[in-house]
Amino acid sequence: MTAAVLLAWTVVLGFWLDGQTQVRNWSVSWVGMDLLQATGLVATAVLLARQVRTVSPVASATAALLVLDAWFDVATSEDGGAQYVALGMAFLVELPAALWLAWLAAFALDWAAPSRTTKGRDPA
Repeated sequence: MTAAVLLAWTVVLGFWLDGQTQVRNWSVSWVGMDLLQATGLVATAVLLARQVRTVSPVASATAALLVLDAWFDVATSEDGGAQYVALGMAFLVELPAALWLAWLAAFALDWAAPSRTTKGRDPA
């Protein structure tokens, strides 16, 4: 149900927004996105170094942020040089990093330190 409502709303927005919509605090939005990505990358590195199982969801969330950033960089860039830079960053940096983080998220649970359990107790 929620997905259907979201899909309908997306169609409405597609017709309603004319491509010239002005956004307040645009720079704050981008700085916030970059800070979230940096925090995710640092947290992933720390958790990876410690081989903690929580590296999986953190890496997954950071991968999603990188894909989102690549999408908006390309979609909002102006024609010409800015668009080439956005495409280059997306395909050479952000998307490869997101793929690596997604791989890490998928396989980290296999090798990361198991959760500590009390001897003789069922871990579930």
